[in-house]
Amino acid sequence: MRKSNMVLSLIFVYSLFIIIIPLKFSGTLIDLSSNILSLMISIVIYLVLFLLGVYYRLEETSLSTKELSFIAIYSTFAAVARIPFVSLPGIQPCSYLILIVGYVFGPLIGCMIGANVAIISNLILGQGAWTVYQIVAWGFIGVVGGLLKRSKNKNPNKWVLSIIGFILGFIFGWIMNLWTWMMSTPSLSFNSFLIVSLKSFPFDLAHAIGNFLFLFFFGIKSINILQRHRQRFMIVFENENYEKEEKNIDLPY
Repeated sequence: MRKSNMVLSLIFVYSLFIIIIPLKFSGTLIDLSSNILSLMISIVIYLVLFLLGVYYRLEETSLSTKELSFIAIYSTFAAVARIPFVSLPGIQPCSYLILIVGYVFGPLIGCMIGANVAIISNLILGQGAWTVYQIVAWGFIGVVGGLLKRSKNKNPNKWVLSIIGFILGFIFGWIMNLWTWMMSTPSLSFNSFLIVSLKSFPFDLAHAIGNFLFLFFFGIKSINILQRHRQRFMIVFENENYEKEEKNIDLPY
């Protein structure tokens, strides 16, 4: 098993731990809702895990510095794309952007960009315990995007991609509902979670419909753009008199 995949598995386990903290450790020092220090430490742990994953990815593949720069720029772009839609509750164009980048660059990079979107956008919109749950939710969308890619030469069916985006809109909402449920409900039960989910249904439906429309009209085109952009990161030259050599070349975009 690749070390980068092991790090991704560790991120998943840590995310589960973060989710169950309010259930088992409510009011303690590690409760994100009652201790800002715990929130900051949790975000730092995520960042360390992502950097570790990138380090191992660099060892295992030909990940270039241009690709790393693109990850940083794309994370910022997706985070900024969220801000104009704040006035439209539930509509999250960054969810579609995270899904397609995961498809092109793989689960680890998709997960990392999803987490970055939550952290960067909340620097403007406001940090809180919900930030960690957004990291989990958008990171999950990035992972799903990476797992969708079965063939290097075939794009997914437009309808299938749009339907998956629709479903992920509800899954994102349910993950965020866990935070609302555990933070504001005195009696934690399935019925109380169902009530919270029903109250958030219009917003989750708006998110799901937004994902469907973004992916249906822009998904395949956006994937093609990202794939072409990634192919430009590295060109391989072969010469009969020299060993195979890989060089990063600046190209006009």
